[in-house]
Amino acid sequence: MGGADSWDIPDNTDIPGVRAKEIEHVVLLQRRLGPARLNVGPFLGVYAALGAAFIQQYIRSEHPIIVLYVAIAVSVLHVLSFLFMHWNVSFKALVSFRKVAQLIDAEYVQVIPHKFSGKAEIVPLEIRQTRDLQTGQDHTELAFEFRKLRFTYHPDSNTFERLKFPVHEPFDYYLKASGYGTPDKVGAAVQQWGLNKFEVPVPPFADLLKEQMLAPFFVFQVFCVGLWCLDDYWYYSLFTLGMLVMFECTVVMQRQRNLRELRSLQTPKMRLQAYRAGKWEEVPGEALLPGDIVSICRPKGGPGAEEQVIPADCLLLGGNCIVEEAVLTGESTPQWKLPVGGGGVSPQEHLHIKTHKQHVLFGGTKILQHTGDKNARLRTPDGGCLAIVLRTGFETSQGQLMRTILYSTERITANSWETGLFIMFLLVFAVSAAYYVLKNGLQDPKRDRFKLILNCIMIITSVIPPELPMELTMAVNASLVALARKMIFCTEPFRIPFAGKVEVCCFDKTGTLTTDHLLLEGLAGLPDRPPLELVLDPNQIPAAAAEVLACCQSLVLVDNELIGDPLEKASLQASRWSYSSDVAMSHDKKTRATVLQRYHFSSNLRRMSVITGLEEEDSVQPVPVALLKGAPEVVRQHCKQVPDDYDATYKHFAAQGARVIALARRVMPAELTAPELRSLSREEVERDMSFEGFAIFQCPLKVESEPSLKQLAAASHMLVMITGDAPLTAVHAARQVHIVTRAVLIMQHRLEAAGHGPDAYHKPGSIEADAEFEWVTPNENLRVPFERNWEDLLLLASEYDLCLTGDALAHVEGCGLSRKLIPTVQVFARASPEQKEHVLQTLRAAGYVTLMCGDGTNDVGGLKAAHVGVALLAPSATAEQKRKAKGDKPDKKSKKSAAAAPAALPAPNSAAPSNNTHDHKHNSRSKAGSPAPGTDLAVSKGSSKAGSSSKKGEKLKPGQAMLEQYKAAGRPIPPSLERMAAILDKMEDDTAQDVPMVKPGDASMASPFTAKAASVAPVTDILKQGRCTLVTTVQMFKILGLLCLSTAYALSVMYLQGVKLSDAQVGWLQTVLGHCAQRNSVSNELSHQESTSSLCTSG
Repeated sequence: MGGADSWDIPDNTDIPGVRAKEIEHVVLLQRRLGPARLNVGPFLGVYAALGAAFIQQYIRSEHPIIVLYVAIAVSVLHVLSFLFMHWNVSFKALVSFRKVAQLIDAEYVQVIPHKFSGKAEIVPLEIRQTRDLQTGQDHTELAFEFRKLRFTYHPDSNTFERLKFPVHEPFDYYLKASGYGTPDKVGAAVQQWGLNKFEVPVPPFADLLKEQMLAPFFVFQVFCVGLWCLDDYWYYSLFTLGMLVMFECTVVMQRQRNLRELRSLQTPKMRLQAYRAGKWEEVPGEALLPGDIVSICRPKGGPGAEEQVIPADCLLLGGNCIVEEAVLTGESTPQWKLPVGGGGVSPQEHLHIKTHKQHVLFGGTKILQHTGDKNARLRTPDGGCLAIVLRTGFETSQGQLMRTILYSTERITANSWETGLFIMFLLVFAVSAAYYVLKNGLQDPKRDRFKLILNCIMIITSVIPPELPMELTMAVNASLVALARKMIFCTEPFRIPFAGKVEVCCFDKTGTLTTDHLLLEGLAGLPDRPPLELVLDPNQIPAAAAEVLACCQSLVLVDNELIGDPLEKASLQASRWSYSSDVAMSHDKKTRATVLQRYHFSSNLRRMSVITGLEEEDSVQPVPVALLKGAPEVVRQHCKQVPDDYDATYKHFAAQGARVIALARRVMPAELTAPELRSLSREEVERDMSFEGFAIFQCPLKVESEPSLKQLAAASHMLVMITGDAPLTAVHAARQVHIVTRAVLIMQHRLEAAGHGPDAYHKPGSIEADAEFEWVTPNENLRVPFERNWEDLLLLASEYDLCLTGDALAHVEGCGLSRKLIPTVQVFARASPEQKEHVLQTLRAAGYVTLMCGDGTNDVGGLKAAHVGVALLAPSATAEQKRKAKGDKPDKKSKKSAAAAPAALPAPNSAAPSNNTHDHKHNSRSKAGSPAPGTDLAVSKGSSKAGSSSKKGEKLKPGQAMLEQYKAAGRPIPPSLERMAAILDKMEDDTAQDVPMVKPGDASMASPFTAKAASVAPVTDILKQGRCTLVTTVQMFKILGLLCLSTAYALSVMYLQGVKLSDAQVGWLQTVLGHCAQRNSVSNELSHQESTSSLCTSG
């Protein structure tokens, strides 16, 4: 390392490791200078020896033909050494660098990423003097940057780690933070973390074209073109070369266009008030630093104010926010963000963003509403919410999505090992044919030796035709274009062939298979009524139950519209209460409830509670009342007493597919003040409740769910449901969509079913816990004790469809049986987000190619764990309102496309009532959606006749323009000219079908595939395109075998007989077979037979 003596560099003799999920390991390197480079010094010596030999033979008047041949061969090797440096990072490291063992000697680092995390790179090892923000002391920092991420060296562990941000500190650290006190600390923070920017450089056209033309295939193609030129195939060679250059130029222009579009899509960041040096000052979003104390509020009026987003990931310290996170998670319902200072977390507890996401404002999301905290430690100048910045730049959630779009571009075409073996197999035939030609050609003294050697080289190089990489790229790009037309966007194109191999399809239930619009059928289990009687009339609903329905919720009023969980909206509507700004009012105006404290719903706790101040018409002061709702088996644990028919009642409705919510309340001591009530822990509030009844909700299936999953089942896919709903509800829905087809056994916890809390459970996986679990049918006619004997479990799986609850899954995992049992299970109920991810990881570990389809935040883990994750990203309600407010109307092209769609295709979510906001937005999209399959084909077929009917001012295609010129000149148009015009227009159409740029608004960070739809129908489209791409790719290589054999025959046997193909014959021989395979189209139905995924299979 140059000038290393002046730096305080650790002298650790061990090779440093790396702690990062993106990187496998690193190698320390030092540059070789001048002749020390292995592609400079050795070749200079060889050239000197060849020069001496040439001079010696020249002096002796001998013909130096052998020396010239050797010089040409050495020159070729020299050129290849430079090309291999560009092609292979390991070769470059070997030639231009030397490995070193100590950091003090290193100048560069070779970064080896994990599979599918990008290509290896050699990056400079930076050394600089930095100041520690905690101690204020200067120290030497060693670091390197890889794919927009910075990795710093830690001497204590002798490892490189990702640049640390304050994201794992105890909450007490954040609550006491006071920002940066001096400008020096601000400067030190800027030096450590940099500015909050997404820098997306756009290289010049010449640089990108040079990169493309130095690719191995292109160099090989140019070499082959040169060989064909030497054999007098001028027309074919020049045509091929021109086609290759045009294709590479098109790729470069598309890359530049994508990068420019990505830069332009960076949403404007809000200017925020930051607390620095003891005072508030306004700073641009790009100037924010981790540790800054900021005030966050909804953007005020002005140009583009509605589009401004939160500039960085922040932890909410005071106040409440309603944010729209659809761009990141696919969750269309706005999310309520709570401050960490409002209770619910221990000051000593450490922040974990995944667990405490309800307190985190993510960069790139939009503030819909905010409520400042006047009692916050620091009072904000603009009435905003107090927050502390956690992460900036590419480390934020939005930055991670940008990195995914930028760098996830690897493509898999076929098994690399099989491909190499296949080409080696073909090479055997090519070498045999070349040997046959060389042997027989040398026996003929009159045959030109140069032409003979040239022909042998051409036979060997014919193993890989020049068009192959272009055709393989077009096969993947064609799928990307076809999916984009159906509003399905892919950020990781290499996963498309995986979609053709999918064996197991997993689905979330609520919002994915069923509509998220819930209908309250009525209340059951009410006092003094038959337990199964449903009461829906608001006049007959008890006041206590109505209070829970109306007040125990997290609804918010944004722009005079109530938004939030559809279940809570349905509850409030059924109760006939009104609600605004934490105040609920009964329909007769006699009862008023003010929400004092909320304990929000948690997927792990499966319950929600609030404390309200209840005021009757004649009451002197508000009465504090605690309200609770949640899963029946959970609420039972918090009630003093429940009816004897409690279990039978809720199981009766759950078995019919209803979503059952238990309601409870408790009147709290009147002497408690509002601050004292807010300081109570959740456990104190939710104890000794009185049961008030069950709310029965129906969640109808989406129209597309049953036919889509029926098609998947007919195509030999294993179908699995993974949901947080109750097991009986999940099993009923699973039976409707063909996931469950036989009698069902549910593995559940006996103590939970009996109403005992988790404190009574044994540790999951223990021998003692085995007796606490049993297999039971939905009607409870059959009970089978759980045994961890695998043979017994396999026998059950052969006779029944199985369902596991979350507790049962935890026990199975503890028993070490999850890898065996999970592939035999059809339904996972009461599954937490972590368990969804575990199920997908287990299926992958068992060797299955998996697909996961979900629509919300709880599915993110499973979507990322699957080979093919499909996030259903329906437009949010606020986005749809803005579109309607602007008066956006579908353009004519969209109307034509919608008209061309098959009439039999139902509109998404059409089963739900028309008063649902989500239904309106989906129906709007179905009217102005993407073109139906076949629409563009019809347009292209008629392109040759479209010239005369084109509207004035509309840009004509090249073929149309040529015909119009002939017509304007009054010249006749022969049929051959019409055919030529059609070909030109077709080329224009093909060129226009560039791979679409995936925008941050189109893709979610949840999964590689994002479908802008409300149903699971896109899953079948993805699988069809995956199968088509996979079959096309494999077929390309099989055609390669035929092409190799035919070319070898034409250049060997026919060559020796004096027969030589013409330019036109060679062109047809090289292109026709490939274009036939490229014209593969997607089948209308998924075949029950799996697609060919191996080169070694027949068919």
